[in-house]
Amino acid sequence: MDILQFAIYGLINGALYGMVALGLSLAYGIMGYLNVAQGHLIILGAYGSYWLFRIWGVDPFLSIPILMIILFIIGIILYMAVYSWLLKFQVISRLKSSLLISFGLMLVFENMAILLWTADERAVTTFYSGKVADIFGLRLPYIGLGTIGLAIIVVVALHLFLTKTYFGKAIRATAQDWEASQLMGINVARTYLVSFALSILIAAPAAAVISMRVISPGIGVEWTNYGLVLVILAGVGNINSILPAGLFLGLIEAISVYLVGAPYTGMAGLVVFVLVLLFKPQGLFKGRAAL
Repeated sequence: MDILQFAIYGLINGALYGMVALGLSLAYGIMGYLNVAQGHLIILGAYGSYWLFRIWGVDPFLSIPILMIILFIIGIILYMAVYSWLLKFQVISRLKSSLLISFGLMLVFENMAILLWTADERAVTTFYSGKVADIFGLRLPYIGLGTIGLAIIVVVALHLFLTKTYFGKAIRATAQDWEASQLMGINVARTYLVSFALSILIAAPAAAVISMRVISPGIGVEWTNYGLVLVILAGVGNINSILPAGLFLGLIEAISVYLVGAPYTGMAGLVVFVLVLLFKPQGLFKGRAAL
């Protein structure tokens, strides 16, 4: 029974990892941008959730639509200010330049957060924080159940948007061949703008959940690392496999905690990451990608 309890916690963490990685995978799959500042943007969103709760009493899960609007606007501003000019470069140069720019943005966001909110750790404590449902002896945290449900909703909604809507199909076409898409009448510049803003917007659900754990200006790097690991595990651009990859990583970490203890949690994920790079660099879940 103990290992099942650990597995449940692993699945909860894995669902959160999947939500964190979606934006990274989306930006890279469509435009070839590697936005390593994604974790810091998630933390900014988490601070937004914290202050919405602190000032107006807005529940973190209910704050998600507000965070989505705020992050979408931030995404538009960032794209127009620093990312739009990269499109004239080839894919490799675009990747390198976006990496350098986002490293700079990481420092800006982290120091801005310290100036605004200090380096103290904070967290949202709701009336259901710490409460669990006891089912057949297994403890299922309410927040954890909400995290898994939210991750499923986000992944399904993104999949339906990309496959069933006209603009979603335009995004997929542009990702595959932007020149042909332009000849077919798709506004490529607008598609890239909205796609980048969407990759930031989709961080809102993860930000709301993280606000109920712990937030501080410096932990954005940790969440970016999780996102990068999942992009590799799922297969670059394979958005459909991000959530399964997250659940897999969460289970690996949970099993390592059960077998050897919590201090080796990060090492277990790193070992899996290195092994995948060495023996299956195309990803564990190689298949038909959403883009």
